Amino acid sequence: MNSRWVYLILSLATLLCLPISASAQQVSCDSRDYQQEFCPAGVTITRAWILVQRSRSPCIEGQTWGYQNNGIWVNQGCQGDFGFQGVGGPPPGRPGANRVTCESRNYQQQVCPTGQQITGAWVIDQRSSAPCIQGRTWGFQNGEIWVTDGCAADFGVQWRGGPPAAVAPPPNLPAATNMICESRNYQQQYCATGRPISRAWLVAQRSQSACLQGRSWGYDNSGIWVTQGCEGEFAFE
Repeated sequence: MNSRWVYLILSLATLLCLPISASAQQVSCDSRDYQQEFCPAGVTITRAWILVQRSRSPCIEGQTWGYQNNGIWVNQGCQGDFGFQGVGGPPPGRPGANRVTCESRNYQQQVCPTGQQITGAWVIDQRSSAPCIQGRTWGFQNGEIWVTDGCAADFGVQWRGGPPAAVAPPPNLPAATNMICESRNYQQQYCATGRPISRAWLVAQRSQSACLQGRSWGYDNSGIWVTQGCEGEFAFE
């Protein structure tokens, strides 16, 4: 066979064998003075892991570091280099609803008009350490979302007579099961589900302490954990 064709075939084979994981990326994130720090990733994160711990303070996933859909967070002195798998550009809205950001600055009440009659609203991503509790620190009426007492979040809203929303409401599938899990005296608590689970989400926060996924609550394949005073009703399937 002509040596030129052999070279082309070998080159093509090499390209086809390149690992899909080549899209994995790396970011450094430091908790300075033991304060919480958020390090944006610039893409939607599907998973993350620690590569190198650079601090004497431990980096423990779910306690002193974690990730959400658009970045890595660290606290309590954790400093490390983190690897993550990312897709696309900045995180898009989930399929199904409209997104509104509303923030209570200096713990004052803030009203955020949506321009449409609202028929339903829910928290997509809580941005504040202060809890966002419907009816207490946030709510909606007519065409507005209101927040108070430091609550800041991205909200999904459904409009009357409007187009289908771009961010889906919290799932409420028949297969889902609800349970309450409580961090008493700010200690970590593990609530076993009794069966393997594939995902979990917060249905209602019952505590004054914030329930933030990856920070004060999370889950594995057999249960839900809470810490730092988080108490909530969780759904899982």
